Amino acid sequence: MCGHNKQDFSALNYTMISLLSNKVNILIVGGGEAALIKCRTFSREGCNITVVSKEFCPDFEALKNLSNVKLRKDKYDESYVDKNHIVIIATDSKETNEDIKSYCDKQCKLYVHCTDYKEGLFVTPVQKNTTNMKFALHTKNSSPKTALFMSKIIEDKLEEYTDFIDYTSSIRNMIKKTSEKKEIMNFVCSEDFYFFYTKGVQNIVLEMFYGAEIVAVEN
Repeated sequence: MCGHNKQDFSALNYTMISLLSNKVNILIVGGGEAALIKCRTFSREGCNITVVSKEFCPDFEALKNLSNVKLRKDKYDESYVDKNHIVIIATDSKETNEDIKSYCDKQCKLYVHCTDYKEGLFVTPVQKNTTNMKFALHTKNSSPKTALFMSKIIEDKLEEYTDFIDYTSSIRNMIKKTSEKKEIMNFVCSEDFYFFYTKGVQNIVLEMFYGAEIVAVEN
């Protein structure tokens, strides 16, 4: 029976990280539809994009004047990989794609393989923003439309907590140098305290437990 509790490490899994967009240089090799989609996604997030291709599909015309996008009408060369942190492999040549993948592996570069996502080192999830939150989401069984649908549900739910998120973040910024920071934030970031917040008595509760000085945060 104990065998049912074993974790299957052979199954596909994901590790999420958040990149500081304006510091990230991304190379996209290819000028077709897949390359265009990736260029739109990463440029919209503020990354620095270089797209290299002998030909570009017409819709790239709308991106050529973006300050963080450079279009290079050129053949692929390894030197382009050397200058970037992330590589998007999106050509229509299987041989070229394999050459890029092999070189990226040697240089320890992160890369997306647009032909087969399992051949790459990461995938790009759906990303959503609220006023004070940003989140990324994708399914474990490769259904982008499902992830997009669920992201809207999560976004709507987060919007209900917008003011509470601002409130708790303000408290954290005020007490970040105090020895009780961890204890107070555990107290504040809870369903019980959120209940008090919805009743408008959050400051009374904080004063009861941690003293009058902490309620200054709302003022």
